[in-house]
Amino acid sequence: MSRKRRYYREDRLPPRHYNEHEEDDFEDDDDHTERLVKKTSWGLLAVLSFGVLLSIAHSLYVPAAPVYSEGGYRVVSVSRGRVHVEEVGTGKRVSFDDQKLVKAALDGSIKRGDVIYR
Repeated sequence: MSRKRRYYREDRLPPRHYNEHEEDDFEDDDDHTERLVKKTSWGLLAVLSFGVLLSIAHSLYVPAAPVYSEGGYRVVSVSRGRVHVEEVGTGKRVSFDDQKLVKAALDGSIKRGDVIYR
């Protein structure tokens, strides 16, 4: 079996030359680190405050009810000589004792889910 050659990245790099001014670079690194920490903390604070603002706006926002044609009722059921309906816009349950509506519901011309106008 032949031996595999291993090349290390360190061996391929040219030798580093050290400067006498490397001690000055450490001071710049501290200033740079402080600026980076300050920017990061302000950025994080901005993102969190934006999220809190969106959360508050979402909890306070109430969408308007969809506007349907007025006077519309959706048929729910027929029982005891009454037609039970709910208003399309508000969902409020109402019962009508109109005999024409009851007969129409019983003969099948008005079915559950149909919208009637009164």
